[in-house]
Amino acid sequence: MPPKLFKKLVIAVSGTFPGYRQGRNFCDVQFLIEFFKSTTRELTRHSYAGDLKAIVERHGATFTSSVGTDCTHLIATQKEADKKGAKLSLDWLLDSDKAKKPVSEAPYRFGASHSNRNSQADPAKSEKKRSAKAVQDTDDDRSNKKPKQIMEDAQMITAEKAAKVRVRVDEYYHSNEHTWQVFIDDSGLIWDATLNLTVSAANNNKFYLIQILNSKDGSRYQTWTRWGRVGERGQSVLLGDGTLDSAKKQFEKKFKDKSGLAWKDRLNSPKNNKYTFIERNYEESDDEDEKSDNKLVKQPSNIPASKLPAPVQNVISFIFNQKYFLETMAQMSYDANKLPLGKLSKRTLMAGYETLKELAELATKPSMAMSKYGMQLRPAMEQLSNRYFTTIPHVFGRNRPPVLDNQAYIKREIELLETLTDMEITNSILKDASKMEDANPLDSQYAGLGMQEMTPLDHASEEFRELEKYLSGTRGSTHGVKYKVIDIFRIERQGEHDRFKSSSYAGLKNSNRRLLWHGSRSTNYGGILSQGLRIAPPEAPVSGYMFGKGVYFADMSSKSANYCWSHNSDHKALLLLGDVELGDPIYELYDSDYNAGENAKKEGKIATLGKGRSIPAGWKDAGCIHPHLKGIQVPDADSGTTDHKTDQGYLLYNEYIVYDVAQIRLRYLFFVDMR
Repeated sequence: MPPKLFKKLVIAVSGTFPGYRQGRNFCDVQFLIEFFKSTTRELTRHSYAGDLKAIVERHGATFTSSVGTDCTHLIATQKEADKKGAKLSLDWLLDSDKAKKPVSEAPYRFGASHSNRNSQADPAKSEKKRSAKAVQDTDDDRSNKKPKQIMEDAQMITAEKAAKVRVRVDEYYHSNEHTWQVFIDDSGLIWDATLNLTVSAANNNKFYLIQILNSKDGSRYQTWTRWGRVGERGQSVLLGDGTLDSAKKQFEKKFKDKSGLAWKDRLNSPKNNKYTFIERNYEESDDEDEKSDNKLVKQPSNIPASKLPAPVQNVISFIFNQKYFLETMAQMSYDANKLPLGKLSKRTLMAGYETLKELAELATKPSMAMSKYGMQLRPAMEQLSNRYFTTIPHVFGRNRPPVLDNQAYIKREIELLETLTDMEITNSILKDASKMEDANPLDSQYAGLGMQEMTPLDHASEEFRELEKYLSGTRGSTHGVKYKVIDIFRIERQGEHDRFKSSSYAGLKNSNRRLLWHGSRSTNYGGILSQGLRIAPPEAPVSGYMFGKGVYFADMSSKSANYCWSHNSDHKALLLLGDVELGDPIYELYDSDYNAGENAKKEGKIATLGKGRSIPAGWKDAGCIHPHLKGIQVPDADSGTTDHKTDQGYLLYNEYIVYDVAQIRLRYLFFVDMR
């Protein structure tokens, strides 16, 4: 049982939230940690609309009909903010659920704390100046709510947090770092700015760093700046006469010169041909980073032995191997120094998705270049590519930044953003596990995944042999991969069984369940196992997915193995087998269709089959693997493959796509050496 982070909190809801129902008797809430640990991946803000009471009750919370004297927190609308008690916006509840832990309360409070936070940088005024596009919330159903504006600025932290956080001084600052620190003013504003500018035509891929540094004794202040090409050290200079007033003036002047925006308006739409402010997340990990840099921090002397079976220890160590994180980011040209894991804000990721969406639309409809952007196709694509690489920093060395002028380039960048999202989740679990000093690190990391079951199979068992046969017997003739199974685990994610049983797919009259493969990079599995397989967010371009936004599976193991990128993880990889409800008949296609999900739904179908040429010759009941799989179909590896003779299409192998994660139950995890 995971620790109860919220066991002392009693939370109430007051007010009316458009798109939500409080549910019957929705008031006092004694939160349990299961509320977060069992959160499934589809439970994002885009699926929150509905019964708020049900959202919490499904995770074990209880409710009463009134706000009692033991109520410690109130989720409220602005209308309710004049009443007594700790009053928080709805975003606190939803963001805490998504983060799987209680987030800082202060940014979500109504009343005096809000006005105090705005007094320094005055973001409320700058909000009014911002274009609709710039302030558009990524969660469409709640984009106009005033409480969300409180969370617009990640640069602002609470006074309590400011006393603990030590924002990292630039690594190239020449003085003794332990005598200087990044300045955080009394309002919680962090005076630290990273700016980026990419212009492909001029072969520009530049950064500009600005920090106010103050001596730890509080006697001196100075503005440190460093600039150059991304991935290089560049040049640097110190500014100011040692006073805080001078340091602020120098900081604000440099920021305005480079970005075209006042420091207080840093979140406004970027100016053309100017640097863009890159928002960083300071809330999560800067204090931990400071600890990790301090060589005087004591390491646990007596680490308890792990309680996990040895095969589970091995696979957990593999999933959380930070070396693979670095290799993956380098292979995808991402600048991990500019925005390391833990510092990448959700808004930055969503801004990246939105730019890729515009690029994909432009690639599909070239006429939009003139009608929407007032220029020819190539300059329009270059402008959008520059915006993307400015928002999501990449290292290109001295090479010219590319123009994302085709779907293959765009697809690669979509994969990067998906990978960064999962690595952020994995990194968060790793951080939380590191705080549990009385437990073995592997045990803490495993607990962070929130798995219901991860049982290593006996290699001599019939279950193992049947699964191994399915793996080795479904290698495509065009795939040269060779497998050596290290271990196979029977798995169950918390809540997936109940989710399926309570869905409309349970007991489907035209049921067609199959045991199918899904592959992904090793760095993605912290996110996948803790939150489940996920459908791309609305901000992602639909054209980046051959058969629309959904979860993709295969009946040939080697097709899924191609998505594992095992060469980035010492030639080892993880593969999943999912129990997937496809329905009968399936919506069948021979060629790509970005709107396949919508078209399938119009025909009353719940899945798409992209028909390949090389297909399993036969299928059998998966009950031969394990009794709990009876009724599910699996390819008969003994029958081999056959050619599906057709002049249509170009797919070599089948692809199965579902558009609702409730159709999926993960059953097995393979740990495999791939050569």
